[in-house]
Amino acid sequence: MNLRGVSLPNPRIHRLAPDAGPPTSAFARALRAREGDALEFLPPPPADEAAWRTVLEDVASRARPLPEDVAAAIVERQVALGSGARAVEAARRLVRGEAVAIVTGQQPGLFGGPLLTAHKLAGAVHLARRLDALEGPAVVPVFWCASEDHDLDEANRLGVLDREGVARLLRVEATPDGRSLEHVDLAPGALAEVYAGLLDALPDTPRAHAVVDPLQPAAAEGFVAHAMRSLLHVFGDAGIVVLDPFDLLPAAGPTLARLVRDGARIHDRIRETGTRLRAAGLPAPLDPELGSLPLFVRDAEDGPRLRVGVEPDGQVSARGEVTAPDLETMAARVEANPRLASGNVVGRVFVQNALLPVVAYVAGPTEIAYQAQVRAAALDLGLPFPLALPRPEATWVDRKTIDRLGAFGLDAGAALARGADAGAPQRATDERWSQAMAEHLATWPASVIDLVEGGGRAGEAMGRALDRLRSTWEKAEASVRAGQAADAGMDGARYARAAEMLWPRGRGQDRFLSPWSFAARHGLEALRAGLGALDPLVPGHVVFELDPAAP
Repeated sequence: MNLRGVSLPNPRIHRLAPDAGPPTSAFARALRAREGDALEFLPPPPADEAAWRTVLEDVASRARPLPEDVAAAIVERQVALGSGARAVEAARRLVRGEAVAIVTGQQPGLFGGPLLTAHKLAGAVHLARRLDALEGPAVVPVFWCASEDHDLDEANRLGVLDREGVARLLRVEATPDGRSLEHVDLAPGALAEVYAGLLDALPDTPRAHAVVDPLQPAAAEGFVAHAMRSLLHVFGDAGIVVLDPFDLLPAAGPTLARLVRDGARIHDRIRETGTRLRAAGLPAPLDPELGSLPLFVRDAEDGPRLRVGVEPDGQVSARGEVTAPDLETMAARVEANPRLASGNVVGRVFVQNALLPVVAYVAGPTEIAYQAQVRAAALDLGLPFPLALPRPEATWVDRKTIDRLGAFGLDAGAALARGADAGAPQRATDERWSQAMAEHLATWPASVIDLVEGGGRAGEAMGRALDRLRSTWEKAEASVRAGQAADAGMDGARYARAAEMLWPRGRGQDRFLSPWSFAARHGLEALRAGLGALDPLVPGHVVFELDPAAP
């Protein structure tokens, strides 16, 4: 991938062939190629604009206005987050039933979360704009902020490359207690401490401050609100509607009640589909326990989320304690007060699709596999199910990383294909010196040989000396080779510095690094330009090469 001398904007964009770069999921390959066993479980996207219009019109025919209190809360949230005028107008159209949605989602992550969240959202924005231009129903991008999630350990991560290019992980001081992220209690100044750590890690330049200074937390700002404000700062006013499940809960009662009444049937269907997926050699990440239901319940509106299941005698229990005498009592309870419940990984999808006119959901590799399982359960209940599309996959590199890889004869695509566990590749070297030393150590003058073969103390001493000489050279040879590699710029440390960007701390770049590592060095406009090129319908891993000298 040699892009030197090519006149392209910052970043330079290179799309790898579908079979190049890091491996992707079987579902992603099948949906983008429109062929493969995975299409038995998830339909491919429409093949042309006419087919897309048909899908849009079908979804639009089912769109309904949301209740006034829910609609007002959704619009007010966009205003509170500073989402921008386009987002506020998009929210108004959505809640009035005048627009359909391309949805993606993720739990709120510290300071906006890792790159994968931005990649998913960029794919949703790209597709929404493309479909909105078809002059059919209005299409808006929606980010489902999974604030009801309680996995604080996963959300509480801010990965950055510091000024020396070393990966750092920042976290906020907070203790998981089973409550939703929306209800996490932060100590005063906890987010400010992380912000200070971010400033300390990133370059101390005007460009970096222009990007990061707006992320400074407000005095009373909570984890979720700050996470969403940070994520939206990446995109600017791209018309993104942020949906918080707690805003939708007043309208979710009937769906939550159905998750109670039909929950066992839903989970049965998911397990059956999982068996079929595994038989086809495809992933099946969902395997719910027998008797479990696809939702959590709470003792109080801000209490911990409790897994719920049905006992053999029909009683409903949470954490082993009976909470209702039967399913109907539990269903009536959550329908009357939806704030006492929330969907699990399965139930969340049912709530989303019941309340929103979803055309397609842009999903990560694991998500798209469980979308296949949830789709089967929804169709079994006679419910429509939106398209599932794989999120765009991308890696960001700078010129130094490209040059470091180039010294080893690699471009970014080839390095990504080698994987995180591959060390620095060996290069062919001039072996004449090594051969000459081997010959020298194997060929001694006749007088030396006569002394050794003559025995006695002198011969034994000479033999030991020759053995030490050979051993010393064997140890020194490795150092000579390492020095030769270093002189050629091909030592392991140089490759390790490149690998630190591709796989920080051995993890996938998009799962560890936040966008701030790149935005601080290259500016928000360069980051946004790259994100704007991420199309979920186009196959191939994307490599963005950022140039610090470019505007």
